[in-house]
Amino acid sequence: MLLGTAVWAEGPLERRALVARLDSGRLADLNRIEAVRLRKLGEGDSDRLAEVLVPPSLRRVLDGGPRALARARQTLAYAEKWDRRGTLPEALAPGPGSVQSLPCLPRPLSLRRPDGQNLDRLRLQGPGAELSAHPQPTLAAVGLAGGTFGGFCLALEDAGSAVLGAWMSDEWPTGSLELKAGGVRRSVPLKAWEGLGLPPMQAGEVLLLPLPRLKVLPQMGVGSPVRISTVFEELSLRLGPEGVHPTVQ
Repeated sequence: MLLGTAVWAEGPLERRALVARLDSGRLADLNRIEAVRLRKLGEGDSDRLAEVLVPPSLRRVLDGGPRALARARQTLAYAEKWDRRGTLPEALAPGPGSVQSLPCLPRPLSLRRPDGQNLDRLRLQGPGAELSAHPQPTLAAVGLAGGTFGGFCLALEDAGSAVLGAWMSDEWPTGSLELKAGGVRRSVPLKAWEGLGLPPMQAGEVLLLPLPRLKVLPQMGVGSPVRISTVFEELSLRLGPEGVHPTVQ
């Protein structure tokens, strides 16, 4: 399951909500879909009940622990069946071209490096960010209530804060992590993190995993595109003027 946070226009208003990526590529507004599902089941005050069971915030889902994550997965399965029938309304599942993807968890409880040092969580960036340093990609673990983790996302440290991908995968991804920049490609198998022991985490904490060993990148110019990808996401970024240096490990 891939969960994230997106914002889109609804007339003069704006909707910002927890979304899940459907197989069709559309983004399911899980809170609203759960409200519809409860209404069809005859539940009273379905909107308020949906706010509790599948809140429109990934942070609140993480606060709810494994049970809340399982409920979101159940709502996603319902949305997938509805989408396959071809009758899922656009208001409940907009297309990717009509939304702005934010960091999967825009306001984490805390943001930490692998050595435990805190980064500035209020300056967190997401897809489309301009980097102030050459990219050194990794994954980040996202904390779930109960002391464990809710999932993993693409990440890299930047300017005393970090960049997070648009999607949190609730399962450890397979394959490799790949960096495309300066006309070259570097990759590392995700097995590189096998056996890594994670400390207990609070709900909403984000912990960057140790950097993988990647070969030196060539020099890149201002505005050079940077793409970081795994099997579940390709994160598109660009290099800013402060990030133009000859090499990076």
